[in-house]
Order: sequence, then C-alpha cells, then structure tokens
Amino acid sequence: MKYMKKSFSSMKPYHSELILDGIILNANESPVEPPKKVVEEIKNALSAIEFNRYPDMDEKELNLAIAKHYGICKENVTVGVGSDELLDVMFRATLEVGDTVLGFSPSFSMYQVFTELVGAKYIPIYGDENYIFHVEDMIKAIKEYTPKLVLICSPNNPTGQYLNERDVRRIIESTHALVALDLAYIDFAIEDYTKIALEYDNVISFKTFSKALALPSIRLGYAISNKDNIDMLNAIKAPYSVTTFTQLAGIIAISNFDLYKDQIDSIKEERERIYHTLKDLGYKVYPSEANFLYVLMDDSKNDALLENKIYIRKFKSGVYRITIGKKEENDKLLEVLK
Repeated sequence: MKYMKKSFSSMKPYHSELILDGIILNANESPVEPPKKVVEEIKNALSAIEFNRYPDMDEKELNLAIAKHYGICKENVTVGVGSDELLDVMFRATLEVGDTVLGFSPSFSMYQVFTELVGAKYIPIYGDENYIFHVEDMIKAIKEYTPKLVLICSPNNPTGQYLNERDVRRIIESTHALVALDLAYIDFAIEDYTKIALEYDNVISFKTFSKALALPSIRLGYAISNKDNIDMLNAIKAPYSVTTFTQLAGIIAISNFDLYKDQIDSIKEERERIYHTLKDLGYKVYPSEANFLYVLMDDSKNDALLENKIYIRKFKSGVYRITIGKKEENDKLLEVLK
C-alpha cells in the first residue's frame, strides 16, 4: 500500500467474513427472507428492467414510495448504496480538516473512519461501566468541544441501547451542530422517531433496507431531512449509484411494510427470550432494542460455538454480539452456551 496516505496507514478495513455453512449470527442480518409476496414481486420486476439503460438518477419513484410510507414529501428523501454511502456523503459534504465530531462509544466503527478520511477529529463519548450512554455526558461534551457534527446511533450498534425521543431532542436542542441520527435498527425498538428530522434544521435521519426489511443484498439506504440538507447530500452523491433493480426492489419492500410486522415481532420476542435465558445462566448480557444482544463471556464459550458451526461477532476478548436468528438456531445457540 505504498501509495496510501501516511495518516491512513494504520487503518484496518471493515470486514465481515462470508460464511456459507452453519448458523450465521454475526452480521445483524434478518434470519428469514422478506415476506413471500415481496420476494415474488421482486422476481417478477426483473422482467421490466431495460438492462442497457442507466437507472433513474433521481430515484423519483423510490423516493416517492419512501415518502408515502412516512407521510412526507419526496423532496425530504434521498437514497444511496446502503445508509453507509449517505453517511459518507454527509461527512464529506460538511466537514473540513480540523473539525470536531462527537459520537457515543462503542458504536459503529465506520464513524471514525469517515471522520479521519476528511481530516476531522473524532472524539468518543464513552458509556459507563455498564456500557450505558448518558445524555448529560454528550451535552457536556458539546459545550466543551463545540463540534461540527454529532452522531447518535439508536438503537446503538453494538450495545443495543435505545435513546428515547425525549433524550434525543435534548441533544439536538443543545447544539447548532449537524446531528446525524443513525436509525438502522429502530424498527425493532419501542418507537420509531425517524420523522423528528423534519422538525429541526440541523438533523438528518438515516435508515436502511438491510435490517428489518431483510434486504442487505440489494444495498439500499435512505436519508430523511429538510430539503436543504437533502439537496446537500444529492449535490455530491455519486451519479447512478442506486441500480434499477435496487430501486424496484426498494419500492416493493417499503410499499409492503405491513407484511413485515410478524417477522419483526418474532425477532423481538426471540430477543427477549434469549436475553432472559442468558441472564438466568449467569451471562453478562445487556438490554437491547435492536435485533442483536451484546454479551460478555469467556472466549472458551465462543470456541464451543465455533466447534458447532455457530458464528457470532467477536469485538475483543470476552466481548461479543449475537444476532437474533430463527428459533431453532437460537435454541442450538443456547444449548451450546448452557
């Protein structure tokens, strides 16, 4: 990597190994496909694609479908290659060398990467000894560091902590900085406050089709905000980044969101079952409003899981994240951990 900037030389690429065999509980994917009607409509939509033509660069129909789902205007929506692309675009559009970014920690590792890529400074606001984030700590840090950008991931990846709307509003109203709400997992939470972004000039909400909508393979995310912020993202977003197929699949999925309710409820029920079972077994496991659990356990337990071809996410020695799988997969996981 002799051509890489010296400041990036210590960066490690974000990587999740492709696993084709066993029980896969390491990537926060849905354990099941989208509802049958959604899958059939997506397959049928393939016949309508003109493969020799570029996609709609403005993603008009997809933006309209997302806007309709939320009861907002299509001008308040833009889409990208996963919410990751849109987050990256936001960092590049708003930050200059030397600017400060605040975010709770531990959280999504790419936040720091995006910050460093534009030469800004990332300051983590750590949770307490129980990995619980406190709003007062963030507000205090905002007063001390006067950041250009504040990041809130709720429910947080990897800890699962959910910040309620009241606390999120407290952070937003404590700063003139841009506030990015990464709400990738909020469909599994108590309440979805995505539309809060339309009430403030300095807020952008980011969502994805990869989690509750069970479509990580199509790589689709979206942002919701006021028209000025959406125009800002569109100004530097790569042209034609969202394929025709992805646009069609996204329209079908978001238009049939009600069909996902049973799947989402099932994942939430399994999450609570696993949480309480692990807790009863003596594991240190944290409350979660996402489709995963954050667990502290001896590495030998993970070795036992690997021997049984059960794959969870290891962050460091003794610290793991377990994605909620199908009931039979979860039963096997619990059987081994017992």
